[in-house]
Amino acid sequence: MGTHRFIIEGKEYKVEVGTRLGSSVLVTVNGTPYSVELTGSSALPAPVAPAVEPASVPRAAAAPAATRPPAAAGGSGQVLAPIPGVVLNVLVGIGDPVTARSKLLVLEAMKMENEIFAGIAGVVTAVAVKSQQEVRQGDLLVTIEPS
Repeated sequence: MGTHRFIIEGKEYKVEVGTRLGSSVLVTVNGTPYSVELTGSSALPAPVAPAVEPASVPRAAAAPAATRPPAAAGGSGQVLAPIPGVVLNVLVGIGDPVTARSKLLVLEAMKMENEIFAGIAGVVTAVAVKSQQEVRQGDLLVTIEPS
């Protein structure tokens, strides 16, 4: 939807407004992705302005990048969506053994492909998503039984 520059209290912020998924808008502020919930009026860019204050917007569980740490919640066997997006490819199935850095699926968000990794070694006991499915931040993607 566009790139904007804001100056707040003398500091410049580069804000890229991305895809809108339901009541969420994906924005990137100075290179850091955020999911911003729209409330009240659905007009843009008014709801986007608070995203430039990092203290007022919760960060995604894991920034989208292939080199980021695993996307498992606190080392548990539940792998959650770090940001809203669309599942492009599911790379594991029920019964598959995985290591703590195994690639589980590919999630598209803000026109970027984000690889989602296992946080623990074990066996896949559930795959809660399928290819082309939309997910929200925090949605369960895969469950792994620790080994």
